[in-house]
Amino acid sequence: MKVALIGPKWNELVNAYPSLGLGYLAAVAEQDGHEVAIFDFGLDPDRPLEDEVQDVIDFKPDLVAFTSMTTSYASVEQSAAMLKEALGVPILIGGPHATSLPNETLKNPNIDYLIFGEGEETFVEFLRALENKNDKWEGFWGLWYKDEEGRVYNNPQRALIKDLDALPYPARHLFRLDEYPLYAPTGEQMLTVLSSRGCPYNCSFCFKGIVGRTYRQRSPQNIADELEHLMHTYGVRNFYFIDDLFTIDVRRLDKILDHFIERNMDIRWQCLARVDRVNPDLLAKMYRAGCREIHYGIESGNPEVLKRTAKHINLDRVRDAVTWTEEVGIRAKGYFILGLPGDNEETIEETIEFAASLPLTEAMFSIATPFPGTQLWNELLRRHPDLVYNADFTKSYYYNSYKSSIAPFMNVSDVPDDVLARKAIEARQRFIEAKKRRIYRESFGPAMGDLLWNVAQFTPVRKVGSALAHAGLFKKFQRTKGELFGSLSWT
Repeated sequence: MKVALIGPKWNELVNAYPSLGLGYLAAVAEQDGHEVAIFDFGLDPDRPLEDEVQDVIDFKPDLVAFTSMTTSYASVEQSAAMLKEALGVPILIGGPHATSLPNETLKNPNIDYLIFGEGEETFVEFLRALENKNDKWEGFWGLWYKDEEGRVYNNPQRALIKDLDALPYPARHLFRLDEYPLYAPTGEQMLTVLSSRGCPYNCSFCFKGIVGRTYRQRSPQNIADELEHLMHTYGVRNFYFIDDLFTIDVRRLDKILDHFIERNMDIRWQCLARVDRVNPDLLAKMYRAGCREIHYGIESGNPEVLKRTAKHINLDRVRDAVTWTEEVGIRAKGYFILGLPGDNEETIEETIEFAASLPLTEAMFSIATPFPGTQLWNELLRRHPDLVYNADFTKSYYYNSYKSSIAPFMNVSDVPDDVLARKAIEARQRFIEAKKRRIYRESFGPAMGDLLWNVAQFTPVRKVGSALAHAGLFKKFQRTKGELFGSLSWT
């Protein structure tokens, strides 16, 4: 069979890296003998949707399958309508939106089938049945479907895949890898890797419906083998582990690091981590194994707001983890969410001030959005029982670009929309200013650093300071000039 896998558009956002979910589905389908093409509509937000759809039509698939976040589902509906009219083939959907709102999704007349939860095993069985013209869908675990009258039927949810090593590597050869804007600070290409699935924590803003809360992990050897395969196949040495929690199992992580070190892989990589799952010794070994950046979910600078997220971390540990990370030479990036339940103008100010006080290399400030399937969404439904999903989720700016005006979507805080939007932009600016001032203090000492910082606010003086720094006049300043003038190190 010819199978078209589609990643929809993300409103105005560029899809920064290829969907490994689609990559895995393509890999198991190819392994089973099918011809697969991946169409990532999100790679070029400005390209007309009609042109994207025409590419799929020209491929002449026997099946069209979408993945979708709730924020991109409106694009799926538009695309599915055009493809159903032009091709008349079955249309399947999976991903977070389909799993969180399956009944609502299948009400769309152009969507015929839905995969609920983890998709690889269900997808392969579905393709085999479709190829054999089997129209008896009872007993296909993980598959939802409709009859000719549009009535929705669901089979039991399929068990999670136990042996992740048994999965083939994602079919990256089907993506236009060179076009994705994911780069290391050196400008070199970076590829994403998934070393585990699942997260045992239950943060209020996070959706767990696809991979569940059961933590499953690939073996250290399997992970290292994939990286070597990517190095040899694509000539890359920069990787981003997009696991929910790369550091959760410290003993497993230690073995992964041993593989990286003992094989002399000479790679550079980044990952996501919790502040309570790192320590100075582990971080030092991560650096030796090539780690150069860690992303921490910090969320709030107010203890009570943080407690309501069910994150189960404290601010003292946040400060320790960030400090340890930066001290060993690893860049620390912090994620913060403004407008969480319990947030008011005072608590948001605490979050911004806390972020500015941390020795982070980078910080990202998002606006809390209650996506279906999360505790935030359930809390919103309890407060507003008449609330229903609608396609306006395309207007939600969970990811803040800082380049265009934003507006909170389904505000769950005690802060007016206009104030919350303004604070999201202001937070980024204040963090950058605080970071620059901190570097002056570290380079020249507190008193002289503050003095030079104040003087440097005048543009001519700042230009002279930049020239002196690049000339290496101050040796200590030379080591940190990249933080001030943009030439960040990734060596």
